[in-house]
Amino acid sequence: MVALATATGARLVAALAAGEVGSAELLEACLARVAAYNDGLNAVVATDLDRARAEARAADDARARGRPLGPLHGLPMTVKDVFETAGLRTTAGAAELGEHVPARDADAVARLRAAGAIVYGKTNVPRYAGDFQTWNERYGLTVNPWRPDRTAGGSSGGSAVAVAAGMSPIELGSDIAGSIRAPAHYCGVFGHLPSWGAVPGRGHLPPPPGALATPELGTAGPLGRGADDLELALDALVGADLAGVPGGRLPANRLPELRGCRVGLWLDSPLARTDRELLGILRRLADRLADAGAVLVERLRPPRPFYEMHEVYVRLLIGVLSAHFTPDEYGQLLAVGADDPLAQALTQSYRDWAATQERRARIEAAWPAVFDRVDVVLTPVTPLPAFPHDLDRPAPERMLEIDGRSVPYFVHMVWTNLASLARLPATVVPVGHTAAGLPVGAQIIGARWDDRSTIGFARLVERLTGGFVAPPLPAGSAAPPPARGPHPERAGTSLDLGREALRRG
Repeated sequence: MVALATATGARLVAALAAGEVGSAELLEACLARVAAYNDGLNAVVATDLDRARAEARAADDARARGRPLGPLHGLPMTVKDVFETAGLRTTAGAAELGEHVPARDADAVARLRAAGAIVYGKTNVPRYAGDFQTWNERYGLTVNPWRPDRTAGGSSGGSAVAVAAGMSPIELGSDIAGSIRAPAHYCGVFGHLPSWGAVPGRGHLPPPPGALATPELGTAGPLGRGADDLELALDALVGADLAGVPGGRLPANRLPELRGCRVGLWLDSPLARTDRELLGILRRLADRLADAGAVLVERLRPPRPFYEMHEVYVRLLIGVLSAHFTPDEYGQLLAVGADDPLAQALTQSYRDWAATQERRARIEAAWPAVFDRVDVVLTPVTPLPAFPHDLDRPAPERMLEIDGRSVPYFVHMVWTNLASLARLPATVVPVGHTAAGLPVGAQIIGARWDDRSTIGFARLVERLTGGFVAPPLPAGSAAPPPARGPHPERAGTSLDLGREALRRG
């Protein structure tokens, strides 16, 4: 009998196809997990149950009639509350969007539905997906399923928690600065950042509702309980119409086995020293990869120094954020004056933006030389395991503690920015736990459009280490209630994060 709350999405799709379980039964199993644990975890924040139950019954009926609906036929799932969902409230964690009910689905959501998925609910995010912790004024705080006193990550924090806690087998998240990858690492699940441009972005908030232009930098991507889940969802999200890719499709996986696979190792950096215990787990993983026949390449030069890549990405990120501020917020920045570095970045001219984009393009153009030497690059996801909630201070005042040292909050995104800057795919795979029981993930970066190989390598690591482990949620009872977030005026904003990023960059 398949374990409905802990099985991978791919296993559940197979069970549905084989008649081991029905879609309606699987949906109710997910909802039972929500009823048991969501009060304590606060991952699922809105539901569309009448529609979902009707769609589940229709999926079961279609299967009985021999009419397949697609590769995700009848699979219940949730999506991050930044993707517009027809008829279901979409807030992006912002109070001013509290009653926004879209008339149509975001393109990525529509593709999942077209593949047969049943979207039953939405998962929590920080306000406008703008923090590394998941809290907003409307829905409150999402906590880590392994340790409620620790962050679930952000901005796809609710997504990762829903997958880890058995509420959703597969999730649709989004990632601009580690927003899929960091929560996957902190919560012990799998996550994938697709090559930029592989997944359509229309209907993601921000930008504001109704925007048609494709946002820079960020992209939608899946989270799941296994590498097969990522590939299953990616197939539905990408389709067969990729511009600039031979045949319009992602290339096949090039890494069917570990033996002979060339793995570049970047496990530490002066810009963001890796926590000693986390570093030890990654080094033990590297040893196991070598024992299995992989070729480790430790003297692999990055295309440019880490500090330069971080600086370039931060300048671009802050420029993107400027488009989403209200007129009042933007006016406040203009009033600050030209001497403030945040105001300079947020109000930069197109000339300045273009110059930074040229630096980005040159860094991207240097990455193929890296992949001439290796097949994938293995890095930390963040410099530390899940950290304690820190929401009582504005972001510029927050610090992370790594091995007894206080470091700026924004070093959190140093490792994830490597792939984001160069528009590369990156996959996160769980690889172990700290002595305190906190999950640890590894980031696998590949060449542009080589998404199937980073996921394929994650599958090899999954077989080596065991992959997903369910968190020890209290059996038959709700988890402890979450700590309350800060007073709204004390909460960090994107503007706060921007100032801290510039200070570090």
